[in-house]
Amino acid sequence: MTQFLPQWVDNAKSWAITLMALVALLVVAPDASSQCYYGWGYDNVTSPSAGEQYTRNTTMTINWYGTYYTIGNYGGKYMIEYSSDGQYTWNLIATNIDGYAQSYNWLIPATVTPGSDWYIRVSEVPGPSWSCGFSNPGVSGPFTVLKGCFPPTIFSTPSSRAVCVGQSTTFTVISDVETGTYEWRKDGVTLTTSKSNSYTIPSVQLSSAGLYDVIVRDDCDPAFANTVSASWELQAILPPAITQQMPATRGICENANDTLRIRATGAGRTFQWRRNGVAIAGAVDSNYVITNATTATADGSYTCTVTGTCTPPAVSTACVITVVGRPRVTVEPTDLDICPGTAGSISVTAVGTNVVYQWIKDGQPVPNGFGATLNFPSYDYASNGQYYCLVTSNVPNPNNCQVSVQTATVRVSGFRAPVVKDSPDTTDACVGSAVTLLSEFQGSGLTYQWFKNGAVIPNAGSNSLTISPVTAATAGDYYATATGVCGLSATTGSARITVLAKPKLTVEPKGAALTVGDRLELTVAGTDVRSIQWTKNDKPISGATSTTYVVEKVGRGDAGYYNALVRNDCGGVSSAYANVSVVDPAIPEPILELSTPSVDFGEIPVGYDKTLQLNGLIKNVGTAPLLVSGLTITPSEFTITNGPTLPLTLAPGTSTDVTLKASPTTKGALTGTMNIASNSPSNPSASLALSAAYVLRYDHAATEDFDTVLTDTTRDRCIVVTNTSTMDITIEQVTVTGANAGQFTVTTTLPLTIAAGQSADICVTFAPGSAGSKTASLTIRSSNGGNSSLSLSGVGETPGGVVDAAEAGITAWPNPMTDRVEVRFAKNTPAMEVSVVSSTGRTVASFSHDGVDAGGTIRWNGRDASGAAVASGSYTMVIRYGGSAVSLPITVIR
Repeated sequence: MTQFLPQWVDNAKSWAITLMALVALLVVAPDASSQCYYGWGYDNVTSPSAGEQYTRNTTMTINWYGTYYTIGNYGGKYMIEYSSDGQYTWNLIATNIDGYAQSYNWLIPATVTPGSDWYIRVSEVPGPSWSCGFSNPGVSGPFTVLKGCFPPTIFSTPSSRAVCVGQSTTFTVISDVETGTYEWRKDGVTLTTSKSNSYTIPSVQLSSAGLYDVIVRDDCDPAFANTVSASWELQAILPPAITQQMPATRGICENANDTLRIRATGAGRTFQWRRNGVAIAGAVDSNYVITNATTATADGSYTCTVTGTCTPPAVSTACVITVVGRPRVTVEPTDLDICPGTAGSISVTAVGTNVVYQWIKDGQPVPNGFGATLNFPSYDYASNGQYYCLVTSNVPNPNNCQVSVQTATVRVSGFRAPVVKDSPDTTDACVGSAVTLLSEFQGSGLTYQWFKNGAVIPNAGSNSLTISPVTAATAGDYYATATGVCGLSATTGSARITVLAKPKLTVEPKGAALTVGDRLELTVAGTDVRSIQWTKNDKPISGATSTTYVVEKVGRGDAGYYNALVRNDCGGVSSAYANVSVVDPAIPEPILELSTPSVDFGEIPVGYDKTLQLNGLIKNVGTAPLLVSGLTITPSEFTITNGPTLPLTLAPGTSTDVTLKASPTTKGALTGTMNIASNSPSNPSASLALSAAYVLRYDHAATEDFDTVLTDTTRDRCIVVTNTSTMDITIEQVTVTGANAGQFTVTTTLPLTIAAGQSADICVTFAPGSAGSKTASLTIRSSNGGNSSLSLSGVGETPGGVVDAAEAGITAWPNPMTDRVEVRFAKNTPAMEVSVVSSTGRTVASFSHDGVDAGGTIRWNGRDASGAAVASGSYTMVIRYGGSAVSLPITVIR
């Protein structure tokens, strides 16, 4: 950038100026507010001069000159300012005036403030390459600026305002008029004209309200020099006044909401509600809302004070609030279940003002039901229903408030007799089986009683009756009675039990050798027959369900084995097979026939088998040789021990023997079949039905526990063996096997015969010999009763472990006992196990206890593990704790 500097003389001052100019190149040019000057010279202002006078709205010529440089040469400008307050503040006239200029014409504004302390200041505005002005500013003055005769300038007008009626207010206008007049107007109408720039209304009235202005006239030329001010508004306001009062009294329904209202006029209104003279917090509206009114929260005298911009405040007339309350139910009625003919009642407890009652049944008022208690002196079913009580406060109620409350609805009901829902069904019952009759009643608290043929059945007290086992005496007519509360009862219909046995055949069908065209008639009969199905070659014959089966004219196809299946609910039996052969005399043929259709091995004792020889079992009753080609038998428990060699040819009229063996493995019924195959055209195969029963004819416990026995003593126990069959049995042998067989010895003399239905004991002595658990197995053998076994167990205990009760400080009282005994401990005793052993060594009761302190007791109620009272006799109570065992003799007397 090229700088054009002035040429100076070669002296020290010139060098200084040059240096300062160079420094100025490094400084950013300041704005007007931060103007600076090098002070190398002065800008002299030659006009206006001190003492001169000028008039507003005329042109003033401002002249000046610089004493050092022509700043236009360096891009500089001039700025001119004026001060009307003795240089206290400066106001801009013009800036950026050409740097070559030396004069400026200024039209003095008519709006400036006239005065005699005016000044003009001319200063330099440096060019773009300079930071500061070269010369100091030039100032001229003081001089005077006269007002001149112009329309006045109004600097301020009164503000709009609201003034209370009766108060004074003053309007003041500020202008540049030195001498003049003020015409005060309201709504365009002149009120007064004066020399004062203020106008006062000493007592504002409502009529004072309006729009005001003022015409300011300068005396220099009132017709020309006048100005109309802006208008302002005066509002005349009254103190608050209540225009709508509350009623003197008011009723509010309990728990309802209501609103108290007043209406008022006046500016700046505020409201404050009071109850009984006390301000209500937050109640500062012309409406006061009472919510959820109650006597405690709403009753009282209410007023409202209205405060406004102007005084005095206004106070409303009082309104007395009364809450119309409902009664309160403190005790609700409860359901009533009552026996017909007895007395009862339902009642309610309520509080309230002048309370009255009305009981309601099924939506209808109860006649004379006006008390807190509704009595039923002699209850009848007609009184059954849903009840509640309407409780009412009998008070004035102009607002139709709810003054009634309804209690809970309760049920009043007379107990009714039970209702039979289902009667027992007539049924057949099988001898030896169980039959159950069921009855169903509807009712509560029911007890039951069954009757047979009109007589009470003892101990039949449930809604079902089970009879087991059924005997012939079970037959009869049965019904049940259910009795409920109040002794009301109902009786089922009668059910007849017919006792059946498994059918027994009294007439069997018989085989026949017929010729084509003959009549075939087969007959079966028996006891307790309920259904019959005839079969041919083991296939049902359609429609053949009567006692007699007839074919009027037989053909060769009618040949075969016929039998009848006879059934009832207790089971079924098959008749003997009737071998019907039909021959055509003109054609010889073999005919296969069995001497019996079935073989029953009967009862076989457990552990044994049985063999039967069937003589002449397979026969040829035809007219040609019979070829027997096959003999098979199932299941494997049945075997053929001796039979013909196959194939076997039987001449007409001959037969052969077969020996069979039954070896059951599981107790219960066993059935099987032997099938014979042949060349007989009419009946090529025949079946032999096999049956057996694998039985144990006696019963006994599965285990026998000898409990704890001292090693130097023995204990005898007897196993009760009961003959459950209808025949006498003999026990030939009893043996003991197992790891500790030597500690158990059978003492009963054998063989031992037990009559049908009777019991006998097999006694064993346990001699532990050493401490610890001992086990063995006892095997019973009876060729006619079957073989069985049971487990033996016991525990040996060394003698040193048992302490006498007296030594241990343990006593029992009362002893002998009847229904309880208290066992007292003289010493602290820890947790213990207690067992009570009979004189035969059988443990009848056992229990645990957490332990007792010295002087403490435990109790035994004289009952066994099932809860049944033990029999009279001598017992030993064994108490074990720690490593000790204490024996305490106990005697029971019933």
